[in-house]
Amino acid sequence: MIFPRKRPVRFTFLVDEIYKGTNNKERLIGSRAFIRSLTGLKGLGIVSTHDLELTKLEKEVADFKNYHFREEVKNGKMVFDYKLHPGPCPTTNALKIMELEGLPVT
Repeated sequence: MIFPRKRPVRFTFLVDEIYKGTNNKERLIGSRAFIRSLTGLKGLGIVSTHDLELTKLEKEVADFKNYHFREEVKNGKMVFDYKLHPGPCPTTNALKIMELEGLPVT
């Protein structure tokens, strides 16, 4: 996607797992730079990520807000509420999912 620099336009963006597959250091640098580049434009969007470091942008970038879904285990399955809650997610679930799938996590 090309974002015009000369004149702001209204647009909507959806970014899912930005730079997934890139090493941790460069993913964080690139993700932060990309998200910051969006903040100067007249747009509204969602960036989904499991990268907890990116939640710190809320303190650094105006109009950047964290929201999350909540999850719980019911009858041995992970269930999400699919409701937006303010703030970064207070829990993590990857190890729990691995455990539910029978993988060793210790």
